This record gives sequence, structure tokens and C-alpha cells, in this order.
Amino acid sequence: MKFLYPLSLVYFLIYKLDMKFSIQKKLSKPVISIGNITWGGTGKTPIVIELLNFLVNNNLKPVVLTRGYFRKNSKIPLILKNGAKLVNVSNSGDEPLLIAKSVVKAAVIVGKKRYKNALRFENELLPDVYILDDGFQHWNIKKNLDIVCLNAANPFGNGLLIPAGNLREKLTALKRASVIILTNSDIISIKKLRKLEQKVFSLSGKIPFITYYGEFKYKTIDLSSDFDINHFKQFNIYSLSAIGFADGFKNSIRNSGIKIKDSIILRDHSYYDNTIIKNIIKEKGENSRFIITAKDSVKFENVDDNIKQKFAVLTVKPCFMERKKEWDLTILKSLQSF
Repeated sequence: MKFLYPLSLVYFLIYKLDMKFSIQKKLSKPVISIGNITWGGTGKTPIVIELLNFLVNNNLKPVVLTRGYFRKNSKIPLILKNGAKLVNVSNSGDEPLLIAKSVVKAAVIVGKKRYKNALRFENELLPDVYILDDGFQHWNIKKNLDIVCLNAANPFGNGLLIPAGNLREKLTALKRASVIILTNSDIISIKKLRKLEQKVFSLSGKIPFITYYGEFKYKTIDLSSDFDINHFKQFNIYSLSAIGFADGFKNSIRNSGIKIKDSIILRDHSYYDNTIIKNIIKEKGENSRFIITAKDSVKFENVDDNIKQKFAVLTVKPCFMERKKEWDLTILKSLQSF
């Protein structure tokens, strides 16, 4: 991809101009940003959900400000609340809908103009704290805490900026982060993990928090009920995903104790319908069954119920390898300092 390097220089110039001429504005409540320095596949959404659950458990009312990629009517802001039971994923985007369904007591505002959306719906939602999703490169909102997620299995890509690589910023930008989280830490060896930890510290001056995925639970497509995955063991089991880092999902399936025959990987944010799913089943055979991610499950609303029975959802939770109490205190202190 090095032949795209001239375009990376153009991207970097546009990025610097956007950063220089954007005016930071302060919201009436504290803002916690969760973002990344690479394009996709960093495990950001599970961290958002984990943070929201922590805030709700501390009797706080969080509101998520998210852009929402690949959705219809993208110019019209949308509020997701109370589990977003009647919302169509094509209108909300997959990640916002998953967040809203995962944390019923949190509200999600989907729309490109996140500052204006916060002001517009503030009196209706009455938040205690805003969560700025994918906010590390968002300059228009003043942040109280800037969290950056790095995928331990591929933290910096090839080291080049978009489009020659997958870096959104140069690595020196990590100095701007308040907190850094390494996700998928169990995919690499402890030796490589400690080396990466030192690398991140040298770049940012912060000791990163380290997480891996655990607390595996299999659910039905609508995520409302537990699913006995033993029912699938007599079949050929495949993983099916349209996420940024499919290897992490396959690792979680393996760690949950299930062996798969093969993996089907689609482009991130891809949507599903009867035709797509029937073609996949036809290709793999009637003796096939499938495990999908929670992010994929919210896109199955237009798939027939009899077909859904061939699918199970693996849900995971980010677990801290160490320093969990320090993480909790960091979050609470950022709110107290507002």
C-alpha cells in the first residue's frame, strides 16, 4: 500500500487543518471520549458498553454521542432509548443500536453534529455525563477524559497513515490521550504484551490498562435469552462476522470451548438479509450452524425466524488483566473534576 503514500500526505494536511481551525466547545456535563488511533477493529464498542454499565451502576445517567456509520437518513439525528426495541438498524447503524440494546438505562444520540445534538436533546434526556463515541479525532467538543483503545494484536498497522495504512494520526498523538487501553491482550504472548506496554509508555507517557475478552455467554439472536450451544455440537459450526477484527472473535469462540470448522468474514458493518444468509447456508450445507457477534445480531431483523434458529450469538465482556480498581477511580475522578 506504500504507493498510496502521497494520498496519505494529503490526508494528513486535511487532518491538521481540521484540527487547527476547529473550535472546542464545552457541554454542560462532563464528557468522556472513547476512540482509537487506527481505523476500526480496536474493540472500542465493548469498552463503551462496559463504561456505560459502570456509570449506570453508580446511579449516573449517561448519554452517548455517536456519529453512526452506514445508516439511512444520516442527516437526521436519532435518539435510541429504553432498549431501542422498535428501531430499524438501517436507520441507527449497527454499533449505536447494539449499545442501546446492551445498556437499557443509557440513551444514544445518533448523528453527525454531535455538539448540536447534545444541546438539542439535553432537556429531554437530562444526562449526568456524555460519552463521546469515536471521539479521539473529534475536535469540536471539550473532553474531560480521552480514552484510546489499541488492539494488542495489531496496534499500529504498518505504521502509515490512511490510506497507505490504517493510522488516523501519527503515533505521537498518543501523548494527547488521558488513558490508553490495550484490547485483545490474550491473543499475543506475555513477552510481546509487555514489550508493547513499554512501547505505548514511551509514546504516550501512560501505562496502558490491559484487557481481554471473557465471561462468554451464548444468546439467541434477539439477545433476550440464553442459548445452549451444545445443541450445535452435532453440526458443522462456522463463525460469521462483519466486524473490524475477526481474529479476535475467533479467539473468543475458541476460548469459550467451541471448535469451529471455518470462518466467514464479511466487510465491517455489512448488513444481512434472507438472500445473503440463504446463500451462506446453501454454500456450507444444511448440516451447518453459525456463531455470530452481538454487533452482527442486531442486523438480523430482516431474516426469517426459521433461519435464525441456525444462529447463536456469542457475547463477551472486556475483563481487566490488572488495575481494575484504578480504572474505576480514573472514571469517577474525571467526573468529579468537572
